[in-house]
Amino acid sequence: MMEGLEALLGEFILDARERMDRVEQNLLDLPTLSDVERADALSGTKRELHTLKGNAGMMGLADLQALAHRMEDDIAAGGELDIGNLLAAVDAFRSQLRGLDEQASVETPGGDTTADAAGPDDTGEQSFASVRVPFAVLDPLIDLIGEMVIVRNRMSDSVERGCSLDPTATDFAARSAEAWSAVQLAQDSLNDTLDVIRERVMALRMTPLSVLLGTLRRIVHDEAAGAQKRAAFETDGGDTPLDKALLEVANEALGHLVRNAVIHGLEDPSKRVALGKPETGTVRVRASTKGDEVWIEVSDDGGGIDRDELYRVARSRGVVTDQLQDVTEVLFESGFTTRERADMGSGRGVGLSAVRKAVQRQGGEIEITTALGRGTTFLLRLPISVSIARALLVTADDEVYAVPLTAVVESRRMRLGDSHTVNQAGVFRWRDELLTLLDLGWHFQTNCEARPEGYVIVIEVGGKRRGLVADHILGVREVVVKGLDPIVGHPPGVGGSTVLGDGRPILILDPKRLVEVKPFSREAA
Repeated sequence: MMEGLEALLGEFILDARERMDRVEQNLLDLPTLSDVERADALSGTKRELHTLKGNAGMMGLADLQALAHRMEDDIAAGGELDIGNLLAAVDAFRSQLRGLDEQASVETPGGDTTADAAGPDDTGEQSFASVRVPFAVLDPLIDLIGEMVIVRNRMSDSVERGCSLDPTATDFAARSAEAWSAVQLAQDSLNDTLDVIRERVMALRMTPLSVLLGTLRRIVHDEAAGAQKRAAFETDGGDTPLDKALLEVANEALGHLVRNAVIHGLEDPSKRVALGKPETGTVRVRASTKGDEVWIEVSDDGGGIDRDELYRVARSRGVVTDQLQDVTEVLFESGFTTRERADMGSGRGVGLSAVRKAVQRQGGEIEITTALGRGTTFLLRLPISVSIARALLVTADDEVYAVPLTAVVESRRMRLGDSHTVNQAGVFRWRDELLTLLDLGWHFQTNCEARPEGYVIVIEVGGKRRGLVADHILGVREVVVKGLDPIVGHPPGVGGSTVLGDGRPILILDPKRLVEVKPFSREAA
């Protein structure tokens, strides 16, 4: 009986969060709607609140029922709406839902929690622990599992027949070959079926980026109100898919970036008018798929970054800028800020630094483009999926490493005399250019010297190339990507780990970091 009530409460919480998201969305849209659109939005909001009120009453949640009723009355009263008060009520409703969820988690330890929706009082982080899946999507999976069981039984029968053969029989060789041929056919069928199941299951993990946009719109609204600025929020590509495992990272990163766009990017209304710009600034989020990556742009039409001023501030605060390709890179330095004092929204120099670290941990990257007086764009590049990847397996000093195949250009045999030393860096001639070499055994300290022969695996990331030197190439495999134990930390050039078929754990390399490792032979990593 209690399990049934807990399941019902979980469904109520999930439904209530979705309805409250729609209420918030409608409230944030009101200032930009025409009279007809505004009437429709208010009507839809009242319907959502009325349903929430009824569902809360059915669950015996009197406080939530009363809160939904008050919000419904405020909208039904007509006149000028106080959107700020209504949004505060939305936050209060969500806060009570979180309390119910936490209480249910305590009462049922180990149970799943429902996906949370962050309000402005949160840290900008959002939980995505639950996802709704239509039965129509699950039915084909059930059929595939049934097919997999049939193929497995066929394989088991073939193996059993092969094992039961009499090795002394005159036709043993022919019958044995026939039996193992049947095993091979069954294995091929099983592999094909598993590939389809994997694709279908991975598709279930893919979530449209639109689930984050409501939170981002709210951040823009609240930050603009706090800074006494006017800001419009525009989006494009909300249907772009992203692995559910990456939503947390994308949510944290985009939250920082849109907040940064409002606080640092957009000018005050009076200054915008004086510059001949619209009084209302614009923050845009655009998403698209490029190959095996998701590209998300966060841009504003504000004042842009004054590189000369940024350079002056950086030097005044003791930041070494000589090694930077672009002075805007200093914005990602931990503790660096252009503000003289911190406030509730910014000024402590941790936002962009945290964004880059979180994104790079997931194999992504972030870039800046800016034009003085016209605005700034942050480009966030994330892999579509981080769960399963194709990798080239190589060995160095009997250690096996997985190199993500997306970064591999080709591999070459390296014989004695093929590599040379230039300015203390190993180099290899490849396609009429010299590649700097990085010996994997030397880099991971399983060998104190770079090997003079073996294989060179040419990798390329962001236009940068590097040759990785290994002893042998084992071939291409699909690997399940796993994170590293926190005790290990984040060794340079390592992106994660996986387990081979024989149970051995191996490292998955991070090409983005490896192409940046200094090539000089006496500066070991």
